[in-house]
Amino acid sequence: MILVLFDVSKLDISDEFRRVLLALKGNDQKIHIILNKADQVTTPQLMRVYGALMWSLGKVIDTPEVSRVYIGSYWDGALRNVEMRSLFESEENDLYTALSQMPRGAATRKLNDLIKRARLARVLAFLLNHLRNKMPSFMGKSKEQKKLIDNLTSVYGEIAKERGLAMGDFPDPTLMREKLEKMDFTKFPKLDKKKMDNLEAMIHEELPRLLKMTSEEAAAAQAAEVAQLSVGASPFAVMKVDGQSEQSVYQNQWLVFPTVEDYAPDFESIGPNAAGKISGSQAKVKLEESKLPSKVLHAIWNLSDVDKDGFLSLSEFALAQHFIKMKLAGQDLPASLPPQMIPPPEANRA
Repeated sequence: MILVLFDVSKLDISDEFRRVLLALKGNDQKIHIILNKADQVTTPQLMRVYGALMWSLGKVIDTPEVSRVYIGSYWDGALRNVEMRSLFESEENDLYTALSQMPRGAATRKLNDLIKRARLARVLAFLLNHLRNKMPSFMGKSKEQKKLIDNLTSVYGEIAKERGLAMGDFPDPTLMREKLEKMDFTKFPKLDKKKMDNLEAMIHEELPRLLKMTSEEAAAAQAAEVAQLSVGASPFAVMKVDGQSEQSVYQNQWLVFPTVEDYAPDFESIGPNAAGKISGSQAKVKLEESKLPSKVLHAIWNLSDVDKDGFLSLSEFALAQHFIKMKLAGQDLPASLPPQMIPPPEANRA
């Protein structure tokens, strides 16, 4: 991963910076842009700054895909403008997630690079063989070589059609012309059929098999915990991936039984029955005040209704409200109720 840092007040790309970005050509997919100090401007100003940044980058980074830009304020001070706090936190989490996922995707990236190089080696072998075969035996070699170089794009098309290759595998014709002008086509070696067969086997059999293995291993492996540099957990280990957290260091702070008395007034205002419980329809109105999706509230209900009777006691209601706060704080719900959160028997008695 290559991180390129911009400040909202310094979007200009100097000549030195431009040369650095141009030197990164070929690694465009690894470039991630950070727009720092975004809290120093208002929301409308930030939109204009973002547009200006993308326009400037478009003149230097020539790719069909827009580079990922992380907008935020990457310092430990208070935000000067809190209008976009949620956006800054989301972008920060995305950046930390991308960093944490790098080791897991290393094998796949290396295999994809190897596949790309293998396909390039194949088309270059066929290209050199084609150019060699097109050269005359005696007269007019220089003229024919110049003709082939000038019509290199057409040569690409002939080879692609003859060999069943994708045009996207061929190198840039402009760069290739510069290299071919310095070469003698008659000195190109003959195509080695055995080596080409081995290359085809690697592209079509061995590399796909390795890719499948890495995908299966990644799916089977559990998410590795973010390494900690000290005994205390680092808050930077809290990262989000499509709404799912990775080993959130804050989760253990939530997985404790709540203080029931804090939720007693709300519980009494709902109107429990003679058994000291509220029905599902009564609880639904209160729980929906959180504005959480129904599927999340369904999971919270299943965790909180400990005795599975379709009603909530005060302790179970406290659990439900606690899980709502937990979810609103960005934490994932546990798959099942942890033992330490099970209400004591006397708490559920009528």
